[in-house]
Amino acid sequence: MAELAVQKLIYLAPFSGSSGVGDYSDDFALAITPHVGELVEVRYPAARSASVRDVWRYRRELRQLLAESDPSSTVIHSELSGGSIVPFWATFGLKGVARTVTIHDAPRPVWFPFLTKGVANKSMMTRAIHGPLNALCFRMERRSLRRSGVVVLTRAGAQSVRAARIGATVLEGGLLIPHRPDVPAIDERPRAVGLFGHVYKGKGFSLLTEIREALDDDVAIRVAGRGTESLAPIAGVEVLGEVVGAGEDEFFASIRLLLLPYRRRPVMRLLPFHASATHARAVAYRTPSMALRSQTMDELAAEGTCLIVDGGPAELAHAAGVYLSSDDAAEKAVHGIDHFRERMTDESLIEPFLELWRRPR
Repeated sequence: MAELAVQKLIYLAPFSGSSGVGDYSDDFALAITPHVGELVEVRYPAARSASVRDVWRYRRELRQLLAESDPSSTVIHSELSGGSIVPFWATFGLKGVARTVTIHDAPRPVWFPFLTKGVANKSMMTRAIHGPLNALCFRMERRSLRRSGVVVLTRAGAQSVRAARIGATVLEGGLLIPHRPDVPAIDERPRAVGLFGHVYKGKGFSLLTEIREALDDDVAIRVAGRGTESLAPIAGVEVLGEVVGAGEDEFFASIRLLLLPYRRRPVMRLLPFHASATHARAVAYRTPSMALRSQTMDELAAEGTCLIVDGGPAELAHAAGVYLSSDDAAEKAVHGIDHFRERMTDESLIEPFLELWRRPR
């Protein structure tokens, strides 16, 4: 039987299927269940979709749960990402109970603490509120987490959180690798590359035209994920939209290489460090990835799970063509993935959280 790290864990996370963080939360809840006496999940709407009324409702719900709990054996754990106002405000000012968080968009926990549904629907209002109040928001984020244990899912992100003086203790973690069924080996798949994930700025979907123009004509490009159905049609690019279950299996079975043409831009003059859930999904399907250089991608390259390209979309497309034409490149890349999967088990990846929860309260 697994050692219990805490008797009762109240877990604040986005609804399943609402976002990449929501998907991660499903895997996380499954992995930690054997290590807690009781897991109470409080699922909330994804960023940009919660109202002020929602925030207050969740705040009341959390306080009711705490009234029914023993504070000496209870921990509140929250998933924090850009615009995750529900867990931020639901726990703001809480005293007398241990709190831990996962920061997904380091270095800041939430970035936009006033991003309610009404504000998010008006981009000019978002800037008008958070721009002038940026320094105040940063201080509020520091204050909210000053006694909290923090886990960050990249090395660069953890360093940036420490530098920003956020949290009482900051530990480095990593994304859980989802459990997925076996798909055909790389050399049995079509000669194709893919882009996958939730569409938002910086993920590289805007570079598809340039990638298509620079890539050999005999290499197919397949795109799938939340929001991809809204992308403008591009000749030679197959867009599948959101895929789940068997559809996701079929997508990864139809590509030999996943492209990660991320171009992260500063937000409020700070460069965010995101862990790539898309890359973790590729690892689950033993699919090699190729990315444009950045600090977080360099970390994955050091782990042997990602090929790095200097330059832009044209250079990425050229490198992908060379990779697909190589006899041993895929075999070497898959070997790196398998070695990584052997080391990065669920148990090893949840250990930073268990370490925080075992500490005296």
